[in-house]
Amino acid sequence: MRHHTSLRLKACLISLLLVVAMCLFFILLGNGSLQLLLEKNRENRYYNFQFQVAGLMEQSRQEVVQLAELIALNDQGRVASRKEIRSAMDRQWSLLEYSWKLQSIKVYSRAATAPLTWGAPGEHLSSKQVEQVLLHGNSLEQIHCTHICVQSLAVPVRARGGDYVLQLDRAMSHQLQKFRDMTGSDIGILSDVRREGRVAGEGSYLKSWGREVLALTSRDRLLPLLYQVSRESADLPRLEDSRIYQLNNRDYDVKTMGINASMGGAQFVFVDDVSGQVLHIRESLQLLLLFSVLGALIFSAAVAGTLWNPIVRLRRLAQALPLLTNGRFDEARRLIQPVQKNLDRFDELDVLDNTGLTMCDQLEDMNEMVGRKTAQLEQIAMHDSLTGLDNRYSLLEQLENYLSQFQRDESGNENLTGPAEQGYLFFIDLDDFKQVNDCLGHHSGDELLCIIAKRLLSVMRCGDVVARLGGDEFCVFVRHLSDADTHRALAEKMLEAVAKPVKLVGNMVEVTMSVGVVAIENQSETLESLLQKADMAMYHAKRNGKNKYQLYSPGLPTLSDVPSKKGAASATTLELISAQPR
Repeated sequence: MRHHTSLRLKACLISLLLVVAMCLFFILLGNGSLQLLLEKNRENRYYNFQFQVAGLMEQSRQEVVQLAELIALNDQGRVASRKEIRSAMDRQWSLLEYSWKLQSIKVYSRAATAPLTWGAPGEHLSSKQVEQVLLHGNSLEQIHCTHICVQSLAVPVRARGGDYVLQLDRAMSHQLQKFRDMTGSDIGILSDVRREGRVAGEGSYLKSWGREVLALTSRDRLLPLLYQVSRESADLPRLEDSRIYQLNNRDYDVKTMGINASMGGAQFVFVDDVSGQVLHIRESLQLLLLFSVLGALIFSAAVAGTLWNPIVRLRRLAQALPLLTNGRFDEARRLIQPVQKNLDRFDELDVLDNTGLTMCDQLEDMNEMVGRKTAQLEQIAMHDSLTGLDNRYSLLEQLENYLSQFQRDESGNENLTGPAEQGYLFFIDLDDFKQVNDCLGHHSGDELLCIIAKRLLSVMRCGDVVARLGGDEFCVFVRHLSDADTHRALAEKMLEAVAKPVKLVGNMVEVTMSVGVVAIENQSETLESLLQKADMAMYHAKRNGKNKYQLYSPGLPTLSDVPSKKGAASATTLELISAQPR
């Protein structure tokens, strides 16, 4: 009797430990899955926030441009002079300030005199900026964040009485409220890094970050949260951070994003209440734990009432289950012996053995299916869906690997002399491709992109990378060219191949491209600088007549030095040759 009781106890303990181990595994797996799902959801949400903010800023810019065009017209529908602008603004400023949420309007002339100003003084344009706007005929957009954040747009106006610049300043606070209404999440603006003595508002300075809270959609509720976050972390929480902060029994996700490229400049701050998601994860884990404990107790009690032979079978089953998690399906089948009974005579252990075999077969099928799907997903992730070329991610990965290998080879062979093979990057942008979509439709545009992709592949060697970055932008990466002038012949081949006419929807179409070429020639080269140089060379080729290639050299002017041609009429390189087939 004592031996019989000991056997039951032993069987109960073994089964209990086995089930507890499995439960812990699934609990940890479930927790990891839920946390990963939450993190992915937060990441996607904040990427969406970036697009929402960019869209709202662009919408505000378009509204200000339209307002500037209206202000610059007089009662007869002609361009108003500075005198007419002054007269109109003296009458209408209060209405414009209220209806358009304007901070100020300023009118500058070519002469270095004080501008005509209505509203708050704000930031003034320098005489050089005024001269540049009038010279190039392009609007100048700036964002100033002092005590409030203002979107400023300076527009050139050509008038008979003399050219002048019309500057409109608009507060960004109304865009924050639009963002709150659209997304349901709160948003604010933090100032640039400044000393506490420069702070205008009381109780809005975050000392740990050295920044002032300029705007916040729910200030009374969220300002204490920002104080707490700034005390807990000396650095601003970036978009890639995954920490969640608690305040008043609520869970918040706090992220910041720079308004401009400067790390010390003003920042957008996003505050999202994720209490519901965190609570759901906690409740799911508690429920999973409860069911796991109940299942372990019931299973242990059932096994404790069995005899030795069923316990041996259960031991074999317990040994087989971990094999399934490692993909050792044949070994698991040898441990789980088939049941030689009729179905109506099955007991629980027979069901477990039979179910174990079925689960083994199903898991093996699922494992094979997952392998196939993984290969398909890798193919989709690294290739362009339209042309079948490598996509941006594949190109960047291969460039990064090449640069790393190049730097290792340079550092290990720095004493060697003689010619060496060199890599080149060709950055390609089709000239006036938008007109294909406008004239022949997007389907024809897609067909043309596929044809151009095949033509680029036809002139490349095996091992060279041809990638589509998106839209009408392509990139060609050649790892090794032994002759210093070979890149010129290769660029000319690409230009010649692409320039051949294409028949689209009964029309013969000619399209050209501009190519920027950069040589990978030193071990200090970085991926960012390489792409920037290629882009700069491409724009130089485009601005010098198109259907050309340009090798990057340090003497090329930067993009900021070259006047933009936006808004000017440009000669098209797209030509519908004939509606009849050749």
